[in-house]
Amino acid sequence: MLKALFLKELRELTATRSFWVMLLVLCPLIGFSFMEAVFLYAHAGESIMGDDILMARLSPLDGIVVPTFGALYLSEVFLFPFVAIRLLGVERQFGSIKLLNQICPNIGVSLGMKLCVVMLAYLASFIPALTALGVWHQLGGYLHVPEVSILLLGHFLFALLIASIAFFAVAITDSPQTAAIVTLAFTISSWVLEFAGQNQSTLNAISWLSMTAHLRAFEAALFSLQTLLGFLIAAASFIALAAIWLQAADDLAAKFKKSAVLAAFVGVLSLAASQAFYYKDFSENRENSFNPANEAELRKLNKPLVMTIHLSPDDSIAVDFEKEFLSKLKRVVKDVKITYELPKDPGPSGHEDPNYGLITYDYGGGRLSSHDVGARRALEVLHFLTGANLEGEVDSPYPGHPIKADAGNYRVLFYVLMPVCVILLWVGSQKILKCRR
Repeated sequence: MLKALFLKELRELTATRSFWVMLLVLCPLIGFSFMEAVFLYAHAGESIMGDDILMARLSPLDGIVVPTFGALYLSEVFLFPFVAIRLLGVERQFGSIKLLNQICPNIGVSLGMKLCVVMLAYLASFIPALTALGVWHQLGGYLHVPEVSILLLGHFLFALLIASIAFFAVAITDSPQTAAIVTLAFTISSWVLEFAGQNQSTLNAISWLSMTAHLRAFEAALFSLQTLLGFLIAAASFIALAAIWLQAADDLAAKFKKSAVLAAFVGVLSLAASQAFYYKDFSENRENSFNPANEAELRKLNKPLVMTIHLSPDDSIAVDFEKEFLSKLKRVVKDVKITYELPKDPGPSGHEDPNYGLITYDYGGGRLSSHDVGARRALEVLHFLTGANLEGEVDSPYPGHPIKADAGNYRVLFYVLMPVCVILLWVGSQKILKCRR
């Protein structure tokens, strides 16, 4: 039965125009993003040649891979949801899902099979992006496989959650068009929350709910077990909600009751997942981490560390300190609390608050303060305060990977050959389906 159900969903996918349109649009979209990225990366490498400091910041991950997969991200947000919605929405709209329930009474199994087929469709959308990376390798470009693998994992988890949300949207609406609007509402809200987290607005407290913000960590080649579990729990939750709301035998009250029980169960799972304190930096230049010796010493800290920073969180100094030190510290020291205190207004006298930029460190009953807002000074203070054998951050041994390359010769591949292949596969699949009918 499962095999027959899988083949049935696969036929539905190949008959779906939205799937082929997604692949057709992706080929030139990814090709354009990739060729522009190569052009900018090559010129950046030429302009900083000989400068070891700037060369250490020239990363193919940031310069080539992330921009190329940025086009795939647009597809995940604006094209891929329609593929997922189409696979379930038509059956929901015309009532044929009742026939499906007769074939497979367990609606959860049916949804799981549909999700597997949808994710196969998503994996097909990897082909243009992976082709671009193959072209980059052919041009002599360098790729660090672990960091690329983490980025691929992040995009897969993001798409899995989008597909789950799309199924849930179909379950609670009466048409595919309305389901598309609901799904887009989720993705756009994720954008808003990510923006709120960057700008310290009133929504900053809930900015951790942003799917897009968590994807950025994977794009930086930073693996977080909490984030991985969060994506999986969220996706499973939306699929379970979809199964609940597609049960025709239950009335509205029963569906709300089951949804409430599920919400409580998910809350417990999320609380348990939040305790999974494990991070690993897969980036070649270790931009997201302290050097290994310092990380080993910081992990030994077993008492609460409280830092009080006399700056506005959106002050440029505070933003840089968050990026260069605090974000790394939070991934190594489990019990750390950061508090910001807004500097006093200068007032009519025009005198600046004497505490402006002051950072107070409290650990195990000891306290030290410093006006130096910088990673090196912060490590020195923690060294004296905690007794940990912390050394100054050494310069990264990462050499950078400059290259003189031009991907313009591959326009025909992305703009002509690959779209033609998609069209031929599209036409061929339709002929096969007609013959089998």
